[in-house]
Amino acid sequence: MFAQLRSPWWHVPLPLLTRETDPSAALWREHLANRERMVRDLREATGARDVPWSSSRRLLGVALTSLTFGLWIIAGVASLAAFALGGPRTRSAIAAYYAAALLLPPVRFRPGWYRYACALEVGRENGWKLVVKGFRGTKIDGDSDPRGARPLLFCSHPHGLFCAGVSLNLIFSRAALERLGVTHVRLFVHSLLASAFPIVKDWLRALGFLPAVAREMRRCLERGEHAAIVPGGVKEVVWAGRVDEERIALRHAFGFVKVAIQTGAALVPVYTFGESLSCGPDFAPWFDARRRWTYRLEAPIRYLSLCQRWLLPFPNGRLVTVVGDAIDLGPREERPSRERVAEAHGRYCEKLLELIEETKEEAGYGGQVTVLV
Repeated sequence: MFAQLRSPWWHVPLPLLTRETDPSAALWREHLANRERMVRDLREATGARDVPWSSSRRLLGVALTSLTFGLWIIAGVASLAAFALGGPRTRSAIAAYYAAALLLPPVRFRPGWYRYACALEVGRENGWKLVVKGFRGTKIDGDSDPRGARPLLFCSHPHGLFCAGVSLNLIFSRAALERLGVTHVRLFVHSLLASAFPIVKDWLRALGFLPAVAREMRRCLERGEHAAIVPGGVKEVVWAGRVDEERIALRHAFGFVKVAIQTGAALVPVYTFGESLSCGPDFAPWFDARRRWTYRLEAPIRYLSLCQRWLLPFPNGRLVTVVGDAIDLGPREERPSRERVAEAHGRYCEKLLELIEETKEEAGYGGQVTVLV
């Protein structure tokens, strides 16, 4: 058994625990092969080893990303644990902080900070890739909207733990924004991350993140800003780490389609190969029970490790983000019928699955089987 131990740079050092030798673990084996390919390609392109200090820009990008993703996970948990276990002064301080967070105006979007994060090109510097298939820009063919170019709502799948692919390959990539012809993209995240959790909420707000609630989404899109959302949310997080097939929690997610119709936004399917396994396989037991409680509590209950690539909270493996063409949902409508929302949702699901099948060979996941749950 110990002969199977990997280098400590791996987030899961013992292959036995990952079930990667099981006949059903085809998706995980493809992820491992793509990781090795990424390391070889980086060495050929830069002549440097796969370490974060191979350049100053890469080191800074990895440090900021790891800090952000680490806070993403521990900020809320740590503050709640301190409140539960701390003394009266600690509890008073935490309660006052949360009260201030809810009452005071949120930190404003800092375009300068955003542009600086984009210039770091964290995804490309670390061997990731963006693939654009058929995207024709913000002006939709045959669009009669008097505003001209419609706002775009990039819909990213799967969630994984950190939405890393859409964030670092698209939203915070100057090259990607120029290629898509947009200046910035606002990402909608869980409202606790953007409005309550200590420190991380202010940092995310400054970078342009917004709470994923209908009111905020409509305001953003009606201003004509482009935005991104991960429709699967926490229900999709619990599926991350499955080693056999890719599951996308989209079958019952209709809210993002309704908001797009209400604001006249076009939907852009985005999928990241490698996202769901970038934090390692979920080999924890009692998956069915954890999934049921996740759906009931709207909080992911799953295996979690803060040690991925280089023993840091940085996604491990090659993340390949593919972007499809914008889907026009027709004229704006304040109160769209259920039938119209369902029809648009079905059309979006069809386009997303077509995009995945069209690009999986190029991304290195030729054997991937994708299902909607």
